[in-house]
Amino acid sequence: EKRRSRPTSSSPSANEPQSESQNKMTSGKERQANENKMRMNERNSDKLSGDVLGPEHPPHAKDQILNGRHHPIQLHPRFRSSPSEAPRQIVCSVMAFLVIWVLATDSSGENSTESAIRRASLAVFMSFLMFCFLQTRDLILTWPHPGIWRMIFGACAFYSLFLVMLLVLSKDEARAILRAIFPGIGTQEDFDTGLRARIDNVMGTCKMTPTALYRQLFHCPWFLAHAAGWAGKMLVFRDYYLAFYAAVLFEIMEVTLMHVVPEFEECWWDSLFLDTLGANVLGMVIGTKINQWILSRRRTGGETGSEGGSLNDDDTSNQTELGSRFDWMGCDWKCFSSLKRMVQVSTAAFFMSLSELNTFLLINAFGIADNTSWCVLLRILFVALIAIPAVAEWYVYIEECDQYGENVVVRLGPSLWLLFWTTLLEIAVAVRFFPDHMRVGIERAGNVTGLPYDVLIPLLASIVTVFVWVVLKYGLIQSWSGTALVKRKPTLQSLDFLLAIACLPIAHLFQKGWKWD
Repeated sequence: EKRRSRPTSSSPSANEPQSESQNKMTSGKERQANENKMRMNERNSDKLSGDVLGPEHPPHAKDQILNGRHHPIQLHPRFRSSPSEAPRQIVCSVMAFLVIWVLATDSSGENSTESAIRRASLAVFMSFLMFCFLQTRDLILTWPHPGIWRMIFGACAFYSLFLVMLLVLSKDEARAILRAIFPGIGTQEDFDTGLRARIDNVMGTCKMTPTALYRQLFHCPWFLAHAAGWAGKMLVFRDYYLAFYAAVLFEIMEVTLMHVVPEFEECWWDSLFLDTLGANVLGMVIGTKINQWILSRRRTGGETGSEGGSLNDDDTSNQTELGSRFDWMGCDWKCFSSLKRMVQVSTAAFFMSLSELNTFLLINAFGIADNTSWCVLLRILFVALIAIPAVAEWYVYIEECDQYGENVVVRLGPSLWLLFWTTLLEIAVAVRFFPDHMRVGIERAGNVTGLPYDVLIPLLASIVTVFVWVVLKYGLIQSWSGTALVKRKPTLQSLDFLLAIACLPIAHLFQKGWKWD
């Protein structure tokens, strides 16, 4: 363009028409060459950044990789992962409006304040789900349909807003709203009088007898709850090592807080054999089979927006699908490949255990007499479903951080942030409405940690042993010269027997036999 805008010479020439035509031809060839070069650079840019960012990312995200700019990378910048998904905004809006209108004009039920609160909450919840289904972005998961995951995100977001409302109320006001929406939670008196009776009825005795085994397997819901829960967690982790690591961590949390949380009171053989090595492993096997079924469905049943019914590159080229980023069954967390990765994996396991602990804290904080009420079941369902895309986003986050280091800044995914925010709100609500019977258990410990000494000392012994193992395994001992840290490649060596030694103090906790009163 600069060549074309240059002024011509004032002196006329006989060859001027020919020179102008030659200049035009030369300028056209140069422009064509420049355009071809730009297309080639774009192809190379796509090839370079496609492995991590995927073809769904916009050009500016690729420039951040190529130019080394410290700007966040979006995991799913497109509004819709599948261009073939029909919006259907008017149809869905009209259908949702009709349902809400029926709830607003229904006069057949009881005319009470509790019934009005229940209908109003349901109408707001459905309206919010409709908004998320139509107007929010797709998550990292799109199978079986991206709209399902958008509604799951909306349900968990609505639950977090509900927690904010409870947090600013008094305990009596918050419990009144809960009971208006979920009448099955019972009264506080029902919770206080029935807690000890329920535990004694379930446990009976801690002697390993056929009667006690029958009670635990068929009379109480905890064995089936453990199996179903860890089947769901296999959909979250999709890795045996990480799932079993999280299972052991939660069992340690149970025996550590047995003097605080009444539901954690269990016999040693129940925690060790029926839960850790029984129901948890059974749930992991069932979860693996579900994962295999999902993988087969994705390969034979097609993806959202695909016409041929087969899973190929063309079908998934425009989708931020978990299965297109890494295979559904091939999630390799590399738990002990490095100290940084071990901390990241431990963070995921601890956070999921903390989220599970919040269930029992909220039950005791609000005095929910029936643990199988809709209030408890819906909370477990919402948090469990949002954890599936949240942990997938955490996996992508740590993988991209390891691959690119400080060259780019990777943003946390929306599901991961929402799960983190919801867990913080649950902890805040549990602390604000902390019940007296749990406070008494902490005060009986007699120290600032809130843990009895026969719990604290074995726990500290295990932590110190694991710390020594980490220092030796990952070579964190500083060299005598003081210039650098001596690091070596982590491998399974003879020093790993320290892990077995660290388990011995924890095994002592299973035989404590705390009794809550």
